Amino acid sequence: MRILMNPHRILSSLSICLDFTREGIARHHQRVAYIGTALAGEIGLSRDEKEMIFLASLIHDAGVSTWGEKRKLIEFEVNEPWEHCCKGSEMICKVDFLGPVSEIVLGHHDCFGGGNRSGHAGKEIPLAARIIHLADRVDVLTTGEKHVLSRREGIVHAIEEKAGRVFDPELVAAFKNLARRESFWLDFVSPLVLCGQINSFESRQRSISLNDSRQIAELFATVVDGKSPFTHRHSKGVAGVAVRLAAAMNFDDEDLVLMEIAGLLHDLGKLSIPDEILEKPGSLSAEEFALIKQHTYYTYHILRKAGAPPAIIEWAAYHHEKLDGGGYPFRIDASQLSIGARIMAVADVFTALREDRPYRHGLSKKSIEEIMFKMVMNNALDREIVKTLFDIYDQFIDHDRFT
Repeated sequence: MRILMNPHRILSSLSICLDFTREGIARHHQRVAYIGTALAGEIGLSRDEKEMIFLASLIHDAGVSTWGEKRKLIEFEVNEPWEHCCKGSEMICKVDFLGPVSEIVLGHHDCFGGGNRSGHAGKEIPLAARIIHLADRVDVLTTGEKHVLSRREGIVHAIEEKAGRVFDPELVAAFKNLARRESFWLDFVSPLVLCGQINSFESRQRSISLNDSRQIAELFATVVDGKSPFTHRHSKGVAGVAVRLAAAMNFDDEDLVLMEIAGLLHDLGKLSIPDEILEKPGSLSAEEFALIKQHTYYTYHILRKAGAPPAIIEWAAYHHEKLDGGGYPFRIDASQLSIGARIMAVADVFTALREDRPYRHGLSKKSIEEIMFKMVMNNALDREIVKTLFDIYDQFIDHDRFT
C-alpha cells in the first residue's frame, strides 16, 4: 500500500512538535527553512538543492527533546552542540528517503574556521549544513519584543562579526543582500508565508510507502520518548502492544501497519508538556493536569495538518477518550470510538502501568489486571479488548521490547 502525501507537508507539520517551548509554539524549524531556502535562492542553488535544505531545516534539531536542551540552543553562541547534532543525524539516517539529510544535520553547527569534532572545516562542511547553521543563528537573534525591521541592523552586525570564524563569508555576504529587503524580514515573521513554503514544493508530491511512513513515525517517536527517562520507550511500547492486540482481533496487514504508525505517534503532543510535570514524583495539581490534557489535542491537529490518513489520526489522538464520554480532550463516547481507537486506549494504559514512573515502580500482572478491569467496570475501557489483552499476556513478557 502507498499513500499519496507530500513529504514536505508531513515534515513541516511534524516539526511543530519539535518547537514547543514554555512560550508556546516557536516555529523555529519552519523559520530556519524559510531563511535557508532564501539563502539557497540568493546564491543560485538548484531546485533539488533547495528542496534538500528545506527538508533538513525542518528536522535539524531532531536530536533535542527536553525543554532544558532547547533553552541552551536559544543562546547565540551554543556550547557543545555536537551531541545533539550527532544524535539527530543517527536518528535521521534510519529514514531511507532522508538519507542525504543525515550528513547535513550532523554538520549544522560546524564552524567555518574549524575546530569541529567532525574534523571538517571551511568548504569541507557540506554547503547545506553551512546554510542551515547561518539560518539557525539568524532565527535565534530575531527573538525579542522589537519589530523585526528594527532589529535587522543588529542581527546583520552580529552575523558579520563571525564571518570566516563561525560562518561561511560568502554566505554572510549573500545574507547581507537578503537583509537589505524589508520583504525578506516581513515574510519571515508571517505565518502565511511560512505555510506557503510547502506549496512551493507541491509539485513534488509523491506516493510514499507505508515503510517510509513507519520510519518517519519511528523518528518522531524517538524524539517524544526522549522527553523523559521514565518514558524512554513508551511510544514504541504502545505501538507494539497495539499491533499485537489488533492482530489478535483480525486486523489485516495494512491496518496493522497503520496501527503501528498511530501507536508511534500517539504522544506527539507530549512535547508541549514541561519536563518537570512529566517527571514530578507526586500528584499533579489541577493546573498541571490541565496542561497534560492538551497533549492529545496537539497530536490530533499536528497529524491532521500533516495529511495523515484518518485512521492514524483517530487511533493516535483518541487514546485518552473513554466509552462513557468522560475522557479528554474531545469528550467523545462509545458511539464515536472505533475498535482501533479503543485498542490504542487499552495499549496505552497497559504500557503505562508496566513502566516505572517518578511516583511508582512498574506494576505486576495482577495489579495491572485489577486496575484495567476496574476501568472496564467504570465504562472507560472496552471489555472485549482488555480480555483479549490478558488472553495473550504471555506475548508481552519481553518487557524490554514492548515498554
